[in-house]
Amino acid sequence: MPDSWLVLYNLNDPFSVAWASWYQGQRGIPSQNMVGLNASTSEHLDTLQEVQDQIITPVRDLLLNDPQLEQSIMGIILGFHLPGHYASIPNFPTGGYSVADALQDMFDDSQSPENQFDNNFDNPHIFGNILPAGGRLTKATMLPNRYMVARIDAPSFASARALTDKAKALAQMDATLMGQNVCYDFFDTSFPAQNSDEWFWLRAAVEAPALASFPWVEFDLDGQAAPAMPWNDAFRFGIYKLFGWSAADFATANPGDRVLAFQLISFGSITVRSTITDGGVYVPNAIEAGYAAAIGATGEPGTLVAPFPDTLLASLEQGWTLGEAFYLAKPFDDLVWNLVGDPFLTLPNWFNAPPQPTSGNGDVNGDGATDGLDIQAFTNVLTGIDTDPTRIAAADLDGSGTIDDDDLFLFLSPLVYGSLGSPELRGSGDANGDHLVNGEDIAAFVSILLNGTSGVPLRAEWGADMNKDTFVTIDDLPLFVGAMLNPPF
Repeated sequence: MPDSWLVLYNLNDPFSVAWASWYQGQRGIPSQNMVGLNASTSEHLDTLQEVQDQIITPVRDLLLNDPQLEQSIMGIILGFHLPGHYASIPNFPTGGYSVADALQDMFDDSQSPENQFDNNFDNPHIFGNILPAGGRLTKATMLPNRYMVARIDAPSFASARALTDKAKALAQMDATLMGQNVCYDFFDTSFPAQNSDEWFWLRAAVEAPALASFPWVEFDLDGQAAPAMPWNDAFRFGIYKLFGWSAADFATANPGDRVLAFQLISFGSITVRSTITDGGVYVPNAIEAGYAAAIGATGEPGTLVAPFPDTLLASLEQGWTLGEAFYLAKPFDDLVWNLVGDPFLTLPNWFNAPPQPTSGNGDVNGDGATDGLDIQAFTNVLTGIDTDPTRIAAADLDGSGTIDDDDLFLFLSPLVYGSLGSPELRGSGDANGDHLVNGEDIAAFVSILLNGTSGVPLRAEWGADMNKDTFVTIDDLPLFVGAMLNPPF
């Protein structure tokens, strides 16, 4: 839930401040959960002391000094343009230790970085399971002072916002991955020979009976070229290829709804802000290729036991959030792993067909068509004159069980445009739902933009969706200003 997460942002970067305001509105994060930090704008901090001073200590002290807040917090988002890694891993000067990993357990960071990592005891593999035996985690069942952590950063401000926009689109109840694939490549001759040239735990996921129904598709990154690469790759897991990533590695004629990319390599997220820096690393190129999230290492892990693909996928199949899935899949904290993406992402229908809508179609008089002959019948239901259950169900266009102004608004769609949920109903500029477009809509639009659409009448919510993409975001603002200057009525 929104009040279960802290959102961190950088007071020293205007884009980070702007992102935080935008994200708060998109996700309905309470103001007390928005935490501005005086941090470096660099991706790397040179020392453990710097990460303690700029990030770890302020967040830890906030939670220690506000027990009521701490009791509600299960996760932390490391926001746009905050540092992503720190210090140097012995013998590997590239990258460093993950700031996100450090936030997962903030009470052991006085130790040297190479001595910090420990088992994540919430990881079900420690107990021989793919998912936790006790079911979904709660604050009460998580170990004290442990937090789920995700990072939202990207090569551009627009790309960072796109991570959330795509996560929201995937979470819609009518969204499905049906017809798309889980693509895998667990073998590579460049992988360390002592590991038999394969990612053992990816093979285990592919062969797991519990995951046998997944639409697995094998591919070979080194042997296939676009457009022969896997298409409709909702998920992509592979090895090895350290550097040299570019758009060509993800090119395909039919990408589908790309959800998560994860390559078992050492330096996949030593930058997430550039597709070409450091020779072109994995995560930023995956993000720019359209994945809603990507997993990568901020340096050399020192162990090939990485987040477990089977737990990631099984958690998402259950309808749990991406933040939960990544937290449960990680075998260690205080090391080098990053989830870059919006942790609220869920996949309500997985690879299955979405449920059939239970809302009415507007044919209130039951003659097989929605037209002018239904107006009086709808009015009778709306005003309570007609209490027939069949006609009430036909008039319940939003499926809420109550016939109200939202249904009256939606009734215009089949009546005027011949289809349910027509986009023609969106983008009027009537953000306060009073059937007019004028200056009184400005405050309502700003409120929806900053605070989200919870409790907002459907007429107002759809009226503020100026670009008709089903979301009210900063992208709607120019069109809304145009509507104010030239109102349609």
